[in-house]
Amino acid sequence: MNRRGIFALLMAAALLAVAVLILRPFAPSAASLRPDSAPGSMAVVNPADLSAEYASLAAAIQLADPRIRARTLGQAFQALLERDFEAALLTMRALPRGADYDTALFLLLDGLHRRDPERALALARDLATTREQAAIYNVFFDTFAHANPAMAVSRLAFVPPGPARENAVRALAGVWLRLDAPVALAWVRQLPPVERAPALESALHELARTDPLQVIELAQTSLMGPALERTLFLAVQKLTVTDPAAAVGIVPLLPAGDTQTRAALEVARALAAKNPAAALDFIAQLPSGSASALALNSVLTSWVATAPAAAAQYVAALPSGPRQDAAAAHLAGLLAREPANALAWAQSLPSVNARAAAQVSLASAWAQIDPAAATLWASTQIVGPAATSALTGALSYWVLSDATAACDFVTTLPASTQSVAAVSIAPQLAQRDPAAALAWAQTLADLAAREAAIAAAYTRWVDNAPSVARTWLDSANLSGELKNRLRFPAAR
Repeated sequence: MNRRGIFALLMAAALLAVAVLILRPFAPSAASLRPDSAPGSMAVVNPADLSAEYASLAAAIQLADPRIRARTLGQAFQALLERDFEAALLTMRALPRGADYDTALFLLLDGLHRRDPERALALARDLATTREQAAIYNVFFDTFAHANPAMAVSRLAFVPPGPARENAVRALAGVWLRLDAPVALAWVRQLPPVERAPALESALHELARTDPLQVIELAQTSLMGPALERTLFLAVQKLTVTDPAAAVGIVPLLPAGDTQTRAALEVARALAAKNPAAALDFIAQLPSGSASALALNSVLTSWVATAPAAAAQYVAALPSGPRQDAAAAHLAGLLAREPANALAWAQSLPSVNARAAAQVSLASAWAQIDPAAATLWASTQIVGPAATSALTGALSYWVLSDATAACDFVTTLPASTQSVAAVSIAPQLAQRDPAAALAWAQTLADLAAREAAIAAAYTRWVDNAPSVARTWLDSANLSGELKNRLRFPAAR
């Protein structure tokens, strides 16, 4: 059967299911009619009166656009829920498992848990069986905890283990902490170890809104691993907003690594927006390493937007060494929108290494704005590692914007730079059109450049399509010696 036939069959089955729901004899459950039911919670409607709601659901199921389908189905199912809960429950059970079912399940349980928590928990235990569906327990226990935390604790007994219970405990702890922090923390600490960490993390995340310093202290004694890192970073974020001076003192005390680096960036960025000098003083307190270097880059990014000359002067005055080299490279990229001024500043740097780092970074950043101009400038520099990096970096952007012009330019280069330039762009060209890349490589006048470019393009082609590339090589008009080198390359 073709795809159109399968689709038609599925649609017929869906419409038949809806028709069955409409026409089936209505048999309200005893629970829906019991005298002690919550007022208005389980209204019973003659099924003949629900034809409009069922028609809306049937129409929603046929919609192709997933966003429109979800919104329309949700509206239709909500209308049915408001008319007749039991009919809505039967309809939801009849839906195939997937996005439509999940939409209906969340709507049904969200409304039910507010008026009949016990039944909502019983249905959720039976119906919310996937990790995604278990998110409904966040909603349940947020509501329960706001109403009565002690009662919410008793209702945990009806939550299955796994994602459902983890979500429930997290939600309960988070709300309870806002209502009564000492009691909530005492409850969290007596939980089994498998539940304690996620609940405590959730509770501390809530406490971070009002007392980030306490969170930092509690987290370091109560959490470990990724939970500790997430909580410390959040607390420093909050502290940076309310008390930057305190945050400055906390960052050096954090464990070295990703958490400290991210926290340093947050503090440096916040300080630099108001007072670059204070931000630089903060960076001076950090241990040397990636946190310090990245924090300085963050300050320079903010500083150059308001006072580029002052930022440039600061970097030029740094002691020579890796820290200045990294800062010069970062700042040069930021200054590339005014290439003449940026070049003059880079060439004025007294340190050879800082000057080279700035020029390489400037060439790449400039090439993103004007690749032809950046490449022409890089090609005029004295041959050396920095000049080579500047040239190949700029060329890579030129190939992206105008491959023909970039290839024509490479053919004009002297032999001293043509080889490295050709090798740098040949793989890019071969990624798009390997046959054309190899044809271009064979037009290069310099023998070394020509063979090196052919090898670079062919290697990329072999990586992507080995059988096609080898078939081309068998009939290619190349020397036997070059063919052998391409067939049997040295280990790479």
